[in-house]
Amino acid sequence: MANFKNILIVGATGYIGSLALEAFEKDKSFNLTVLQRASSKSRLPDHLKIITIADSYATEELIAAFKGQDVIVNCITTLSVIDQYRMIDAAIATGVKRYVASEYGLNNMNPNAQGLNSAFATKGKLQGYLRAKADEGQIEWMSISCGALLKWGMAANFAGMHVQEQRFVFWDDGTGYFSCTTEENTVAGLLQALKVPEETKNTNVFLSDFAITQKQLLDAIERIQGVKYKTETINSEKFIEEKKEAERQGDNFATAALIETGIVTGRYGGHLEKEGVIMNEKLGLPKRTLDEAVADGLKSMGLL
Repeated sequence: MANFKNILIVGATGYIGSLALEAFEKDKSFNLTVLQRASSKSRLPDHLKIITIADSYATEELIAAFKGQDVIVNCITTLSVIDQYRMIDAAIATGVKRYVASEYGLNNMNPNAQGLNSAFATKGKLQGYLRAKADEGQIEWMSISCGALLKWGMAANFAGMHVQEQRFVFWDDGTGYFSCTTEENTVAGLLQALKVPEETKNTNVFLSDFAITQKQLLDAIERIQGVKYKTETINSEKFIEEKKEAERQGDNFATAALIETGIVTGRYGGHLEKEGVIMNEKLGLPKRTLDEAVADGLKSMGLL
């Protein structure tokens, strides 16, 4: 039996958050509460305990919402992660045992990642803040780094995949390794990590079903789909320089492009096997292959 019982999920209507909520509901090991912004139009199941909060995430409202919770699981969107500072402080103020930061990507503590774009830098600084609070004994923390999600990536034209157009974009020669985890294993890993609290206390939990290159990814897509893709190549050095300048001008699309670059090149903390110990086996996650993940993604797009 887990030492944690009461869990509140922030961002439960987002992509990862909705999958996490589904996994936690099926497991039934925890008492769930969901925090929802007042402006949200997403409909959550009526049986859930839902706390509605102002879009500003006011500190006093966060404190009221977090009372009695053992764990805050944050799945907030990447471009809003700075709001987590107030959430961490509210969790500490109410005696929450563990705060799970919104990560779900590469290793944001890698200095190269933090130097690449503002999103990675913010996540890295936030994790540093959490680590300092943990060192002071104020709260435990945990995060999940899972690399790329291929099913989501196909829908979002991510990692060079433009499957509706049968087009693929390589960063340089497409031979940089990056880690991938299926959506199912990502949320299962999150859930299982909370069931072994001592083994995952104050830990960035690295998950990876497999590490691949863009070349290997395209080969699998073409073989399984039975079509030949048009290819393009990006010079990553020039691309990064251009997008960093655009980001400095406030372009969120440039930030998204630099996030993609950080993952697929493998040079910025996206090859998790080089960043630390992969915990899939320890957490009892089923093995998944590249072919399985690609087929699932193509089916979800109606292309198989």
